[in-house]
Amino acid sequence: DESSCKLLDSFAIFVQLVLAALAFSTLIVKRQRETPQRPILIWSLDVSKQVIGGGVIHTLNIIASHIFGTSLEGEPQSNPCVWYFLNILIDTTLGVWVIYLVLSAVKFITRFYRLSGFQSGVYGEPPLKNQLKRWLKQLSVYIFALVMMKFVVVLLFRICPWLEGLGRWILGWTMGNTKIQVLFVMLIFPLIMNTAQFWLVDTIVKHNT
Repeated sequence: DESSCKLLDSFAIFVQLVLAALAFSTLIVKRQRETPQRPILIWSLDVSKQVIGGGVIHTLNIIASHIFGTSLEGEPQSNPCVWYFLNILIDTTLGVWVIYLVLSAVKFITRFYRLSGFQSGVYGEPPLKNQLKRWLKQLSVYIFALVMMKFVVVLLFRICPWLEGLGRWILGWTMGNTKIQVLFVMLIFPLIMNTAQFWLVDTIVKHNT
């Protein structure tokens, strides 16, 4: 039964926690390899934007997967794992470009109007209170970029209903075993794709000296 895939049962939640720990730990590895290495405070502020943004986009993916679980073709029930897989696939490919374009547009606008505190990865000098104000501005812009990206993804699902069939075909080998399907859709595939996405986005959001 394709519709038996559960994204919020105890097993799926455990898988999601493992994914979060593994995916974000790769950013620690990236920091160790970068030259010059960002100070720990700057790196923490940069990465925290991705941690919070990751929570936002994960929540949106769960909601979108359940909404699209009612098939676009008018069928009574679809497979939420298929839609979660498609969300991850598009988020980490087309989505990265959408994020880049939105952040670039915001960068142009803020420079044009000479708005301060929006230059990504630049938090100014202490005290920490002033640095956190700049961080909050940049976090708001990043979350806005994520929401716009998700809007584009949902729009793509609406205008390309055949994507559901493509996702079902790709996951065909997991049909009939919900645990393997959840493990692949919510851990193995996202770990590979999110790791690449996190590294790319970290390069985008950090200040390039």
